[in-house]
Amino acid sequence: MKRHSPCLRWAAFAVLVVVTIAFAAGVGESRLPKQLKFKPIEFKTPRVDSLEFANGLHGYLIEDHEIPVINITILFRSAYPPADKVGLPSVAGWAIRNGGTKNYPKSTIDDELEFVGASIESNADNRTGRISASFMTKDTDLVLTILADLLVNPAFDPDKIELRKKTLIEGIRRKADDPNSLGRREFAKLIYQGHPAGREPTEETISNISRDDVVAFHYNYVRPNNAVIGIAGDITKDEAIARLNQAFADWQPGGVQPVFPLMNYQLNPSINYIYKDVSQAYVFAGHMAMNSSNPDRPIATVMNYILGGGSFTSWITQRVRSDEGLAYHAASRYSPAPWGYGTFVATCQTRTDAAMRALELMIKQIERMKTEGPTAKEVEDAKQALLNRQVFEYESPGRLVSRLIWYDLVGLPLDTLERDFEAYQRTTVEDVKRVARKYLHPESLTILVVGDQSRFDRPLSDLGEVNVIEVEKEVEAR
Repeated sequence: MKRHSPCLRWAAFAVLVVVTIAFAAGVGESRLPKQLKFKPIEFKTPRVDSLEFANGLHGYLIEDHEIPVINITILFRSAYPPADKVGLPSVAGWAIRNGGTKNYPKSTIDDELEFVGASIESNADNRTGRISASFMTKDTDLVLTILADLLVNPAFDPDKIELRKKTLIEGIRRKADDPNSLGRREFAKLIYQGHPAGREPTEETISNISRDDVVAFHYNYVRPNNAVIGIAGDITKDEAIARLNQAFADWQPGGVQPVFPLMNYQLNPSINYIYKDVSQAYVFAGHMAMNSSNPDRPIATVMNYILGGGSFTSWITQRVRSDEGLAYHAASRYSPAPWGYGTFVATCQTRTDAAMRALELMIKQIERMKTEGPTAKEVEDAKQALLNRQVFEYESPGRLVSRLIWYDLVGLPLDTLERDFEAYQRTTVEDVKRVARKYLHPESLTILVVGDQSRFDRPLSDLGEVNVIEVEKEVEAR
C-alpha cells in the first residue's frame, strides 16, 4: 500500500486547521434572521400612458417589450339586477364570451384562439364586469377582430345561456351542501339586511333569467362610455390607439348609467343559527366595514393583519389554533367596498363540542384589539409584512395596469398603491389603536354558527336570543 510522506501529511493537516478556523470564524459571525438588517424597500413605478379612443373609451398602457405578448383587460360597471333575477350579471358576463357572435360560433372562436395560443375570457357580478384577452403580438389583428365582435355582435346562443343557468343552479345546490359556503352566504344577508349587496342567486332567480334579459344587460352596460381598458405588453401607445380605433369602430357609446342603491352604515347585532348535521361547527362574527375611499383603510389593513389576517402570527390564529388547538383555520378579514360598505368578519371551523369556546376566544381578541391595541413591535412587524407584499403588485405590468383600471372604475386615485405604501410606512401604534376603537364593534357583532347545536359545549342562547335560519326547502329535500 502506498504511504504518503510526513511532509504531505503535515501539509494536509495545516490546510484542515486553516479551513476549520475560517469556518469557526464564519459561524461566530452568523446572525439570526431577526438580527439581519436590510436596506429600505424601494421600487420603481413603470411608465404609464393614458389612452383616449374615438368611441369614448379611455384607459392606460404599460409598454413591456421583453417578450412578444399583449394583455388587454376591459372593466365595465355592472348593476344589481331585479330581486327576482339575481344572478343575471353572472349569466350575461359568461355568455358574452361563450355564446358566440353573429360572425363566429363559439366553436370557431375556441379553435381560432387555441390554434395561436391566445385566450379571451369574460365574467361579471353585481358591480363590475370583466373582458380580458392575452395573445402573442403577431396575432393582434386576429384577436382584436374576435374581441370586437364579442363586444358588438354577441349572438347569445340560447343553448349556451341555458347551459350556464344549469351550471349555476348546480353550484347553488352544492353551496347549500357546504356549511362554510352556506355560512358565508347567509352572513352577508345578515350584514346587509335586505340591501341588494346581500342578495344571493337561488334556483328560482336563475330560472327566471331569459335570453332577452341577457341581451338587455349587454346593451345597457357593455359600452365604451361605461368602461375602462388596460393594456400591457409589446405594443406602443400609437400602435394601441391606431389598432383599437380601427377594431372598435363599431363599439359605440349608449346604454344606461349604472346606479347603485344607497347603503346606510348600520350595525345589526344578532345571534343566528343554521342546523347542519356535520361534525364541525362553522363560526362567523362581524359587522359592516368601511368604504374603500376611507383614508383610514390602510391603517385598518395593518390592524386586521395583527388581529386575524397575518396567518400564524395573528392573534385569532394564535389563540384559537395554536394555543387552544380548536381549529385548523381561524382568521379575520376586514374588507372595505368601493360602493357602500364592506364587511369585517372573524371566522373559524372547529369541533362541534368547542364551538362556543372558539367563538368566545375570537370575540375576546376583537375586544382586546379595541380596548388594549397591539404593541409597537406587532405594528412594526405587520407594516413590514404588508410593505413586502405591496412590492409584488409591481411584479408584472399586466397586474399593475389591472390595478389602475380598477381604481379608475371605482373612483379611487390612480396612485392609491403608492399612497398605501406611504401610509403603511407612516402608521404608528397609536394610529392602529385609534382605528380599532373607531371601526371595531365587538359589542354589536352579527354572529352566525352553522352546525348541530345539540352537541355544542354550551348553548348558543347563553349569548342571547337566537334566530334560527331555515335553509330553503328544496335544498333540504335533496
